[in-house]
Amino acid sequence: MLTEKQGFGDHAVATMATNAANGEMLGVEGHYHVVCHDKDGNFKWEEKFPNLVVQGGKELLLNTLLRTTGTYTTVGPFLGLTKVSLTPVATDTMTTLVTTNAGEFINYTVGGSAVRGTAVFAASGSSGATPSNVTTSTAAAITYTITGAGGTVFGCFLVTGSGAVSTQSSTAGTLYSEGNFATAKVTTAGDTVAVTYSTTATS
Repeated sequence: MLTEKQGFGDHAVATMATNAANGEMLGVEGHYHVVCHDKDGNFKWEEKFPNLVVQGGKELLLNTLLRTTGTYTTVGPFLGLTKVSLTPVATDTMTTLVTTNAGEFINYTVGGSAVRGTAVFAASGSSGATPSNVTTSTAAAITYTITGAGGTVFGCFLVTGSGAVSTQSSTAGTLYSEGNFATAKVTTAGDTVAVTYSTTATS
């Protein structure tokens, strides 16, 4: 039986004087399981076979989850910065990030307001031939103006949801992704940090 693996990669790039990037790969497998019985309920046959998530399906996944024009996200998603060295784990939530680990960096403004940056994603696009096409969705760059005493920035996170999700230090919403710079970045008041986030689905 042939098994298809589908890969997803996310990365954020933040720039001050230098660029920094963090990559994550997620593997997804899917298959169909079909069982047939006759009119009396007797088993006739059964088959399992792998699937191909086509270009349109991957575009739907990214557009529905991350874009405000999708069916899941009505505002945001929102991108924040972290102030402590955390090792991302699959069970992390906004509570573990913000409350348990006191991990959010908040000495910044976006557009003059002390809120997390709104990630505005363009419609996803695909390249390459099926089944090896690549579907990518990229958000416009968000500029953070460092305030107060500044501080050390260790990485970024992306959170989806509505309500108070844009509020700094809020634990509302669903943590979508998080990542660390290769080397922590020291900031001072007046610095600007531009973050661009993109996500990619491959098969």
